Amino acid sequence: MRKAVVLMMVLVASAAAAQAEPLKLTIGAGSGPGEVSFTLSATTTSVDPLLGASVSSAESVPVVAYVDGALTASAKATLISGAVAGSGAYGTWRAVPVSATVLSFEHLMGAVWAPVTSINNLVDTTGSGTQLYTNAEVVAFSLDIDPFAIGSGFDDQWNPSFVTISVTNSLTFTRAVQPGDTADVLVSEFEAFLVGQQAQGVQVTRTSPTSLSIQLAGTSGAALNWQVTDTGLLQVATAGALVAPTILDGQLIDR
Repeated sequence: MRKAVVLMMVLVASAAAAQAEPLKLTIGAGSGPGEVSFTLSATTTSVDPLLGASVSSAESVPVVAYVDGALTASAKATLISGAVAGSGAYGTWRAVPVSATVLSFEHLMGAVWAPVTSINNLVDTTGSGTQLYTNAEVVAFSLDIDPFAIGSGFDDQWNPSFVTISVTNSLTFTRAVQPGDTADVLVSEFEAFLVGQQAQGVQVTRTSPTSLSIQLAGTSGAALNWQVTDTGLLQVATAGALVAPTILDGQLIDR
C-alpha cells in the first residue's frame, strides 16, 4: 500500500452562485504513482419571483486522476484539470487555475458557470500534500476516522508512521502512530490538543467517539491539511469544511 496524504474536505454553501465562496485546492508534487480522487458539487439558490420562496439546485460529479509516477505540482494540477474536464456531462465541469499549482472549480448550471462550493472524499495517494481552503469568514471543519481502523505503526516503506493535522496553517498536531492505535485514541488526542491551545476563534465539539467538529471564526480564511502515512489508516480518515451560514447534519450554523 502506498504512502498517502489524506485530505478530504467538504464545503456546502447556501448562498447564491454569485456570492458563494469557492474552494481552492493547493496541489503538491507527487513522489510516486497513485491517484487523486474527490467529488465536486455546485449549489445555487434563487428566489421564486411568484412565491417568494428560495429554490436550491445542486449537482455533483466524482473525479479521479491517475498518476503513473513522480511529477511536479504543476504537472499534477494539469492532470487533475483534465480529469475534471472529462467528468460528468461533457463540457459542464472545469478547473479554473488560480496559479500553476492552485485550482478552483466551476460547473455549468443552465447558462451560468457556478463556483464549486463542495469538495468531499478528497484523497491523494501520490505521497504529497494537497490543501483545501477558503477565505470565508466562518468555517466549520469536520474530522472523522473509520471506527474500525487500527494503526499499524508503519508506512508502506516500513518506516515509523505518523498523523499530522494542520488547521489554518497555525495549529499543527503531529503524532507518531503506534501499533494498535484506534480512531478513538487519535481523535481524542487531537481534540485535547485543540482544547489545550485555547486559540482565539476556535471552538471544538466532539460529535462521536471517532469524529469532531472545529468551528473557526475570523476574516483571514481557513485551511485544513490532514497527512496520514500509516498503512492501517490510509483512505479511512475523512474531513470536511463548511462555510456558514448553511446546514450541516441538519443543524444551522450562523455567523
